[in-house]
Amino acid sequence: MSNILSKFLKKYNFLDANKYSVLHCIQYYVNGIFEEKMMKKNSIFTIIFCVVVLVFVVGCTSTKDIAKAMKTNNIDVKPEKTVVVDWTGRSVGVSDSPVWLESLITGNDEVFKNEFRIDNSYVIKYSAGKGKTADIAEINSRLKYNAMRSEELKSTVMSENGASLDNKGVFSGHQALRTLVAPIKDLSGHELVTQFWQEVVSIDKITGLEETEFIYYSVYKVLKKEWLETIKSYMQSVIPTLPDSESKTKVAASINKIYERTTSNDIKSEAELRSEISTKQEAIRNSDPSINPDDIEWLDVLETACNIIF
Repeated sequence: MSNILSKFLKKYNFLDANKYSVLHCIQYYVNGIFEEKMMKKNSIFTIIFCVVVLVFVVGCTSTKDIAKAMKTNNIDVKPEKTVVVDWTGRSVGVSDSPVWLESLITGNDEVFKNEFRIDNSYVIKYSAGKGKTADIAEINSRLKYNAMRSEELKSTVMSENGASLDNKGVFSGHQALRTLVAPIKDLSGHELVTQFWQEVVSIDKITGLEETEFIYYSVYKVLKKEWLETIKSYMQSVIPTLPDSESKTKVAASINKIYERTTSNDIKSEAELRSEISTKQEAIRNSDPSINPDDIEWLDVLETACNIIF
């Protein structure tokens, strides 16, 4: 099978990785056999032979074979093409991916505040969910809000305190991943402002298979003083679980820095955002191999969002 793929890649030089699918490879394989056999056998036998070969190749060829051949030949393509086919406000001319939404995802809430006339005494936070229907996606979006805020604060605490406490192993390995994961008990003052949905078709560039799903964003405003209380609520849950008094004292003393970092507007590049998402996915999965995929679904949504934005 590797020889067939090599010939296929060599013939077309894979100038357009999106253009050729598994069926192209099969067609090339069968045509080659057809041309050779026509010189030796009658046409009826050749047709029967090609049909048998076609069935065999379809059964034996895996997308991993194709992907491996592409990698070997230094073909760098994104695995999926993502297309938004319907969305909130489409009928009245709203963009399929509003600037304010893109800005929020990349780390800046100023565009959203201007769009929705929200003053600077608030900080903007959002959640994301997906589903086979818009209704399911909306429910998942609302349910994931707490998990996203907890992950945001956990990551910031680790980033802020990791260097000083890493010698104790507090913020490394599975211990940190388990210790700092805690639902936020108090989300008082988090007020829903708007929601936005997209119907998305993801097309696998290797197999050509399509998958349709809905993704839903729920955007909240929180008074900055209320956001500080949210941080304290999170800290009250995680600080008692830290292993020693030094760790507890240092993490508690970093509350104001955590607040400053989580209310800043530092825009992330595509590379930074994708790396952050990938790192979190890997870290969460490695912390517990039996983890429910639904628990990190929002990270998959952000990965899809990157495919749309960039």
